[in-house]
Amino acid sequence: FDYGSFYPCEGDASHCFIGEGAGEGYNINVPWEHGKCSDADYVAAWDHVLLPIAEAFDPDIILLSAGFDAAMGDPLGGCCITPDGYALLLTKLLGFAKGRIVMALEGGYNLKSIANSLCACTKVLLGDNFTYNSPRMQPFESTWRVIQMVRDELKAYWPVLSSKLPDNVPLRSAPSYIEPYASSGSESDVEDVSELPDAISSVNVTQVVDDVLSKHITMLKLDEDNLATKNTSSDSVQAQDDGPVVASTRIYDLPFTWRSALSKVYVWYASFGSNMWKPRFLCYIEGGKVDGMSISCFGSHDTSPPRGTMWKTVPHRLFFGRSSTPCWGTGGVAFLNPEINYNDESYVCMYKITLEQFNDVLFQENRLVKDNSEDGKLESPSSPLIGLSEIESVSSNKALHLEPIKDSWYSNVLHLGEEDGLPILTMTCPSTAVAQHKSGELPLAPPSETYSATLIKGLVEGKQLDANEAANYISSAAARSL
Repeated sequence: FDYGSFYPCEGDASHCFIGEGAGEGYNINVPWEHGKCSDADYVAAWDHVLLPIAEAFDPDIILLSAGFDAAMGDPLGGCCITPDGYALLLTKLLGFAKGRIVMALEGGYNLKSIANSLCACTKVLLGDNFTYNSPRMQPFESTWRVIQMVRDELKAYWPVLSSKLPDNVPLRSAPSYIEPYASSGSESDVEDVSELPDAISSVNVTQVVDDVLSKHITMLKLDEDNLATKNTSSDSVQAQDDGPVVASTRIYDLPFTWRSALSKVYVWYASFGSNMWKPRFLCYIEGGKVDGMSISCFGSHDTSPPRGTMWKTVPHRLFFGRSSTPCWGTGGVAFLNPEINYNDESYVCMYKITLEQFNDVLFQENRLVKDNSEDGKLESPSSPLIGLSEIESVSSNKALHLEPIKDSWYSNVLHLGEEDGLPILTMTCPSTAVAQHKSGELPLAPPSETYSATLIKGLVEGKQLDANEAANYISSAAARSL
């Protein structure tokens, strides 16, 4: 923006231009005071202005004007976003609108800068591995000042911006010399990275590998039947009754960023076992254990408590299988039969948590978190078992057997409906395990007294049943054959 002196020298780019009438507060400008703003500056604007507003607005779809004028090496934009920087910004959007993003290519005046940046973003949309490696994330002092001005201007419309910005953020001074970028032609004179200014050329540029990317794109297959179904109904997509879907072993893998993306997506986790008692469930979130547990839980990366709790009944059979567990000792533990039976009715306590937290619960239920005794650090999977694409799949097909952990006890994720527009998910055994329980290959066993007591506490404190009713509910489920 350069205080209105940068092309096209219009005041419309000022942070004070926030829209008018019904659109007042919805136009959001973050006007840089000078050039050479880089990944750190754009990420700061993303994290402290744009993403909080996006979360509050809760978009149904994101239309992304993918101009790369701000890419390093662009002769007009004068900024220094690296290809990985663009990939990081795009990754931060994946948690919104259930991942519905339309990226339309437009601006940019250096062909190599455009190609490298577009390549990095396309790989993100295709779900490729992405790790952002940077020695530091240090925005300019002016960036922090601009962010505060924008937040002050918009906080009346977006209360989320009223909070105080973090203190002690390392900042850098404005560059003493801003290289002029006079050319506006589409064919840049700066085509080679070696010709870029020193501050830019020191960054490792991602080179386009045409054959690999083209091969990856050709692997995309449009489901024409499903598209036809979507086009005939603007409100919903019909579920296909083809039985449970099996998740691929190639799950969505963004080691550095998936937690950030999934921390903005909420689901209802429906518990039918010991997690019906909230103090027991919080062990999976905060760590620790309650009476009756032999081992402690590791907790979630995000220890925030559930945003809501509610109860309902579901048409699935509760039963108790296996003969012992490391946590509860001798006795069976709770499972839901994945098959719907409207003659059955089981209680579930539902917790509104993030999809990141749901994955952490899933990791712990299936004993995928390990304590590395050598350095005291916890080792957990670097990828989620349930990402945005898996949410879409389980919502349509009602069950998703997780192939990467297919032999684990709770490897089957069920979709039990929706509440307040959010999916209700639970985890149980696959249908193959139910068949093994029926045949006697796997044991059915009543729960231990301590495990039963935990379920009773949940039902009683949740005001669903009194103590005697809760005990009868559990003993009846344990006594019935499959």
